[in-house]
Amino acid sequence: MKINTIKPINIQLPERDILFRLKYNIHKTVIDADALIKIKGIMVKGFNICKPQGVWGRLDITDIKEESVVFETGVEINSASIARLLSSCHAAVFMSATVGSGIVDMASEAVLSGDGGSGIIFDAVGSETVEAAIEWLNVYIGSTIKKNGEVLTVSRFSPGYGDFKLEYQGLFYKMLQLENMGVALTESFILVPEKTVTAIAGIRG
Repeated sequence: MKINTIKPINIQLPERDILFRLKYNIHKTVIDADALIKIKGIMVKGFNICKPQGVWGRLDITDIKEESVVFETGVEINSASIARLLSSCHAAVFMSATVGSGIVDMASEAVLSGDGGSGIIFDAVGSETVEAAIEWLNVYIGSTIKKNGEVLTVSRFSPGYGDFKLEYQGLFYKMLQLENMGVALTESFILVPEKTVTAIAGIRG
């Protein structure tokens, strides 16, 4: 698999998504202007510590059954959900994005210092920024393969959802060489830093 790295991923602060994660509703949430300014200031501080980057690669599909998919390298994914996702595809994209450990450390330090409010905001910033990064990467890949008359599936799946077992994080970790992005994998298949996501999408055309 050819590994393609994007570093950095240039995205804007996903302010609306962060506020939504914090349960803020512009039409319903009552909060004074000064408090909102303070919250947004904490969001910006957290976002500035994030270092979004991504990596992706593609593999041709050699066989699809009802509950499994086999790729050109011999790798097999046993998942009915992935088989359905890739049912009309000839290849798949494996992708990952991370924002680094800085925002995780910042959130932990805030909580330990007694500032749980800031810790919650920093955590939301990390979560929504990495989601914005993987979405940016998804769109970028789509525009890249479009030149060959190919398109990505509308949906993408991440290990740990449905019957796509979390253990497949190990496959992503190895194939995409995530250690080169400063990411580690625990024995229980958790990616570290935690603000790291992986996903698979299909290629048609």
